[in-house]
Amino acid sequence: MVVHASLPADEQLFLWTPEDGFGFHQIGDVVENEAAAHAVSFDPETLSVRTFPVTDFITNPAKRIYRVTLDSGRSVLVTKDHNVFTLDEHGQVTRVASEDAEGEHVMVPGTLPEASPPTLELDLVDMFRGDGEVVAYATDGVGQVDWSDVQASTRRHYQSRNSAPLNAVSSASLPEEAEVAFKQSDARLPRTIPVTRELGWILGFYVAEGYARRKQVVFTQNDRERLERVADWFRQYDTSLSWNETPDGIHQLTVCSALWSKLFRELAGSGGEKNVPDRTWNWPDVVLEAFLDGLLDGDGHRRDARDTLYTANESLADRATYLGSRLGYLTSTYHRRRDQYIEPTDVDHEGDEWSVDFYEDAHKRGQYVPNPSELLRDLRDEAGLRMSDVAEEAGYSSKSSISNIENREYETVRRDSLERLRECYASHGVDTSRLDQILDGEVVFDRVESVEDTGRVETTYDLEVQPGGRQVENFLGGFGGIFLSNTAGFIDPGFEGRVTLELSNLGKVPVALTPDMRISQLVFTELASPAERPYGAERGSKYQDQDGPQASRIRGDREFGGDQ
Repeated sequence: MVVHASLPADEQLFLWTPEDGFGFHQIGDVVENEAAAHAVSFDPETLSVRTFPVTDFITNPAKRIYRVTLDSGRSVLVTKDHNVFTLDEHGQVTRVASEDAEGEHVMVPGTLPEASPPTLELDLVDMFRGDGEVVAYATDGVGQVDWSDVQASTRRHYQSRNSAPLNAVSSASLPEEAEVAFKQSDARLPRTIPVTRELGWILGFYVAEGYARRKQVVFTQNDRERLERVADWFRQYDTSLSWNETPDGIHQLTVCSALWSKLFRELAGSGGEKNVPDRTWNWPDVVLEAFLDGLLDGDGHRRDARDTLYTANESLADRATYLGSRLGYLTSTYHRRRDQYIEPTDVDHEGDEWSVDFYEDAHKRGQYVPNPSELLRDLRDEAGLRMSDVAEEAGYSSKSSISNIENREYETVRRDSLERLRECYASHGVDTSRLDQILDGEVVFDRVESVEDTGRVETTYDLEVQPGGRQVENFLGGFGGIFLSNTAGFIDPGFEGRVTLELSNLGKVPVALTPDMRISQLVFTELASPAERPYGAERGSKYQDQDGPQASRIRGDREFGGDQ
């Protein structure tokens, strides 16, 4: 049954916000701050993946938390009655509660939306804003400067060099052609660095094979040619470089620059915490593809059927899975414990390793779809074909193959089987648009491997995604990315009339309701101020003053030719 369901405060969501564009946020923070945001969601009508405005923020009572894990390694923390999405026998979107989801094939993203417009440059002034150790230079002056905290003698020194400390400069008045540098350093960088494929590759390679000290960025690998590629990129900025080779043939390239070190640490972190930079989610896909190439050239293994990234950083494995989805790869993530030999202590250490696989071929991963048996039967009837006719035209050995699908002998069907059937029915002039959406849409299906009790009981949170009353009702979250159902809508402030309780059994067996059984709850939320747009006649609200259950009045909306 569809009931209130939600996530613990620390579970992550992938959202778009006006301040940062695409990125990751903990749901507790989003709800507590009521942050303006767009959820990354699938469109239930077309199965395309896009953004929709978040329309409400919900805090629910404490509940027990479960971990839902998929075959691909994706996972999410939810209440056990939280809904995930699958398809019914008609090929329409339906929900399944997580407690009943084991073995079900549920929706995950096959791609993620690209930022529009994408970010095409890095503004170092924006990145280093407020840092008093960084100095801005501009030939024609640095614009508005607050000198109140700068000694007079130091101020004269800055002014003689057409410069000012960055924490005193108004970035809005600083010329675009300005340069930045550390104090007491003559090594400068332009204010803006173009976001190019080569920058993407360098950053990916840094995450895999680099590390940063305060005044150095160091890249190591046994393939000198790749390090030469890194060196060529830094040379365009007249950066000081040094080379070294260890006795065992490992090459080391050192970028001697405190400013580059600061930039790379700001973007991608340092040490074992290096990760896909937050800013990259707003970069063009071609740059992200180059970033992934850099990751794999550093810590990956390439095969004909798939590429694999290896990492000891769980967060990097998570972000790499999202990155694969963004670029249209089918991804799987595996975790294992392994022994590591640590020099110079000569001891074995047990550590964690994550492997992230990237597939281009849908037949290697994600090849099963929930069986739309009734949809297929309807298409065959519309084509005026017998099962034996379809079997012959689609290349099956006998009509029993078609019968097994239509009679739902299998809960899932292979994508290539659906493609063969689509081709057959389309050749007879049948409208196969729903099959097109299932096969060519931007969602894929992943089997639920387990649902486990974490032992946690805590306050839970949810979002509403119903822009303009449209029931999108899903958002993307969890490790690697899973589409999750939002909770039922609220009664709008200003509504007057008889409230309708709607129940829907989405399970496979009947649910018995008996007299006096508690089947719902009514929760009151006190508004901090009067509603800015209360429900009612001024908004043309469709259900104001209703008396008893009403049929849907969506056809009265403007997009359907009405005036509401």
